[in-house]
Formats: sequence, C-alpha cells, structure tokens
Amino acid sequence: MPYATNPVDGVRTYFEDAGGLGQPVLFYTGFADPLEVARSSRLARALSGEFRLIFADHRGQGGSDKPREPSAYTLADRVCDAVAVLDELGIERAHFLGSSWGARLGFALGEHAPERVLSLVLCGNQPYEWDLESPTAQAVAAAIAAARQEGMTGFVEAFESALAYRFPEPDRTWTIEKNDPAALDAAWRSLRAEGPVSPGLTSWRVPCLICAGEADEMHDAARRAAAEIPSAKFVSLTGHSHISAFYEADDLLLPHILELLRSAAPRG
Repeated sequence: MPYATNPVDGVRTYFEDAGGLGQPVLFYTGFADPLEVARSSRLARALSGEFRLIFADHRGQGGSDKPREPSAYTLADRVCDAVAVLDELGIERAHFLGSSWGARLGFALGEHAPERVLSLVLCGNQPYEWDLESPTAQAVAAAIAAARQEGMTGFVEAFESALAYRFPEPDRTWTIEKNDPAALDAAWRSLRAEGPVSPGLTSWRVPCLICAGEADEMHDAARRAAAEIPSAKFVSLTGHSHISAFYEADDLLLPHILELLRSAAPRG
C-alpha cells in the first residue's frame, strides 16, 4: 500500500496516485470522509482525463495512521502530511482541491507551504476561528458523542439525524468501515482548540478558488477570505449546502476549477 511518512512524527498518510501525464492535483476530503469519496466523485471523473489525480486520507481517517491524542492533529503536522505525499511522489508543486476539513487543510498549506502548491481550490471552509455553534459543528459533536457508545454506525446515524441527511452508498459504508471513533474524537478535540489559520491573508500570492454553498454556514466567512486574498475568486453555489456543494455542484464548479487549474499551470 502506498504511504508517505511525516518526517516530524512518523505518522503515515495513505494515498492513491491515479497516474497520468497532466499537472498533479492533490485531493483531500472532509472530516471522516475516506479518500474513496473523492476518488468516486463526478468531479474527479471530469478532471481525470486532463490531470494527474492524487487522493490522500487525512491522518486519523481511512487508510492513514490513526493517532488517538489530540496533540497529533495540529495544522502544522497535517500540512507536513500533505507535503510528505508530494515528496514521496517526487512532485515539487501541485494543485490542491479540498472540501470541508480538506479545505481547512488547504488554507493551512497556503499559509505554511505556499511554495508547494500551484493553486488552491477550497470548498466549504474558511481560515478563521471555528464557529462551534454552527449546525455542522453541532452535528459533528453529536456524532462524536454517539461514536463513543455505538462506534462508527452511531457516528453516521447521529450526523444524519442532526442534519436531516443520509449519506449515499457506498460513501456511507466507506465512512463506517474505514474510520476509528477514537481517532476522530482526538481530531475533533484538536479542531475545537484551533485558532485562525493565518494572521493575515493579504500577503498571499497563491491563486485560489474559494467556494461555498449559499446555505453553508461558512459561506460568508469563505467570501470574506476570498476578498482578503489578492489572487482569490469566490463562487457562491446557489441551492447547495455545506454537504452538497463540492460533490453535487460539479456542473457549477467545474468551469471555474478548469479555468484556475489551466491558468495556474507552470509554463515551459
């Protein structure tokens, strides 16, 4: 199995390289979403002919190592995980696509490792302090609490109940089978204590596409971030929520993503 090892703490990140001769695009999914969710998405299928797609599991999720201490989930460590994947593949710079928790990681890459990214596509998150009273945060908190007693089935059912949503198959089965409740609990406790990603976004020079569903509670903060980053564009996804925006709004997103990836590709 392909792993990249974080040189700081030795945690291994599981990844899959779909290959191809195009520019590399590194995908990261949301909280508790294994990489299979991104790999099977319509968006990935739409990009696969032109780009080299690489899918990675966050630490604590899917096939990656699953530490059970909150201290193991700092943004700095998680940035090193993503960089380790690029290093393992011998890739100097890649485009980055992240949804939800993956978008939060993307903001951290823009702050701490901008020299390793060609562009950032960030959907459904923002770089400021977390709003732990938001509906999505409250749903995750309820899911974590349920998982302590009922495992990952309890996690999924509590999350679905809180947001009146049901995961489609096979995403639902992947989420249950490929996660460890104790690791997600540790990641969640670290997330709760996390401050803003950046002290100031106005100095960024990484080309960014920032998007959010119009019904996403992070919509306004994501739009604010795009206004502060000089090279950023914001897209509001009409009719979409936090959950649906990245993987169900591909018809709205794809033209903007292609425009960014093609324009931000290295010349020569």
